[in-house]
Amino acid sequence: MSTYDEGWSDFMHTTRTSEISAQELFERYREFQGFIAGLSRKDLVTRHWLKTVDDDSPLATVFFDLPLSKQPTLFRKSANADENLLAIWQARARTEAEYRCLAEDYPAFMGLTKENLRELALLSVDPQAVRQLPSILAEFGIILVYVYALPGMSADGAVFHLSTGHPVIAMSLRFPRLDYFWFTLLHELAHLVLHADRLKEPVFFDVEISEEMDRAERAANRLAKDTMVDRESWRSCAPKYDTSDRAVHAYAAEQGVHPSLIAGLLRKESGNYARYSKIINEHDVRKIIFQP
Repeated sequence: MSTYDEGWSDFMHTTRTSEISAQELFERYREFQGFIAGLSRKDLVTRHWLKTVDDDSPLATVFFDLPLSKQPTLFRKSANADENLLAIWQARARTEAEYRCLAEDYPAFMGLTKENLRELALLSVDPQAVRQLPSILAEFGIILVYVYALPGMSADGAVFHLSTGHPVIAMSLRFPRLDYFWFTLLHELAHLVLHADRLKEPVFFDVEISEEMDRAERAANRLAKDTMVDRESWRSCAPKYDTSDRAVHAYAAEQGVHPSLIAGLLRKESGNYARYSKIINEHDVRKIIFQP
């Protein structure tokens, strides 16, 4: 029996898809296997997608969480490899979120306010707070999962809903910096504040893209920034004139957030990414989250 057939026999009974025939589903599975065969197993072990280079069964289990509406052409000679990577990553995040939802008692999601976002942003002052965020957001009925980005994938986070109605925030930790982490998290949460009822499809966020954003993405960016700093004070804050690290620390203390968040905003606004390297690189979010 081929490895395709062996994998198929393992997963046929787990599928929740009844809209298509078994033969068509099998053909899609073969295309999916053909695509993931090109992914580096060593990279996947490093990113905790696989335990060993010899066992890729965890990859196959995400197949049935891929969006059926996109599967027919998703892996068939796609011109956009990143679309395939995003689909697999989001499916893996959905699988983990569904498991969490079954294993833990999440309350129904009743909404999120701008005040809630501000309270969350204030937690950034302690770098170790990222370890408690899944439990904190669970109180709102929000499932937060950390799923390492696949090699070559260009997304830092995503927001989507489970069939239970629970929103999921998935973080790829593509960059280990604290400022990237918090801006991505607050951006995704901003979507839940602004238009949770209109999130019919997963929304992906790439922190490096600032152009060609649609209105919803621009609004989420604006709210994420306003959550970190007061809009009025930001316009003429001291660090815009005094570029010392000391000025950044003082303004961060005034705003009640970690200095790296202020440094990140200043670098982005000025276009000078050589500034504040010591502040920006002081903490590694991946190590904080996954340390024993």
